[in-house]
Amino acid sequence: MKYYAGIDIGGTRIKMGIINELGEVIVNENEETKKEKLELFTQIDHFIKRHPYQIEGVGLSTPGVIRSDGYAQTSGAIHCFLNCYVQQELEAFLHLPVIVENDAKSAAMAEKWIGAAKDEDSFACLTLGTAVGGAIYMNGQLVRGLGGLAGEFGVALSSLQPGDYNEHSFSYHAATVAGLCREYSYSVKERVLDARVIIERSQQGDEVAKLCLSHFYHAVAVLFVNIAVMIAPEVIIVGGGISENQEVMEAIEEEYQNICKDYHVLSLVEMPHILTCQLKNDAGMIGAVYSFLRRYKKINDGNSI
Repeated sequence: MKYYAGIDIGGTRIKMGIINELGEVIVNENEETKKEKLELFTQIDHFIKRHPYQIEGVGLSTPGVIRSDGYAQTSGAIHCFLNCYVQQELEAFLHLPVIVENDAKSAAMAEKWIGAAKDEDSFACLTLGTAVGGAIYMNGQLVRGLGGLAGEFGVALSSLQPGDYNEHSFSYHAATVAGLCREYSYSVKERVLDARVIIERSQQGDEVAKLCLSHFYHAVAVLFVNIAVMIAPEVIIVGGGISENQEVMEAIEEEYQNICKDYHVLSLVEMPHILTCQLKNDAGMIGAVYSFLRRYKKINDGNSI
């Protein structure tokens, strides 16, 4: 059995795993993300060296628009990676082969490998977190697009008004932190950055929380509709922490179905089903390793390794 390091970098926490060639997570650790590049590289190096496994390579999942050569055109909350050849620099530091992959694309590849999408040829994966991330599979293959931009659903605009484009993006309305938490915090003049707090307050009768959640459900459902009519996937798979809340997912799907019913054109056509990611918080690590295997082992999606 061969082993690989799967690293999933988030703005607050970094998830690091030892993963075998079947996608099984053997070691799983979670630490605070270091902010400087050298510290971050050292953090990864120390993780690999303190475990008794011969590591064949490293799959790194990170926010941002990542080119196929591992260059980060954008880097989200990982500011030290901006305009950086992350793959080349990390390979030189670790003395191991490395693949760098966008976090949402990593999640999609994990679900395609051993998760909810393993039997799907065409699907979109949507991650609802600090911002909205996404990935597209068509005809069994991941779609990267120009410079890795394909699937960046959160950057899409939800308004026709000129100017203030960040405020018109779907991340500004349909992400749990940039959207839901921002609107609620502004409304109650209190900084709330955890969607679970808003959900709990809604259940306790907080009318502002209920209203903000209804706006959030509608924004996500509209994004589903736009994805459906633009790329027509068989299913849309939803990940991110909030996807683990069954009540929230049912509310989003109900709003999606209402739009499909009320919008006459959509009521006449087959629309994608909504599924929830199966691999939860491990998806980024597993998918980054799968990306490594696809590149270096020349495997095809849907085939066993």
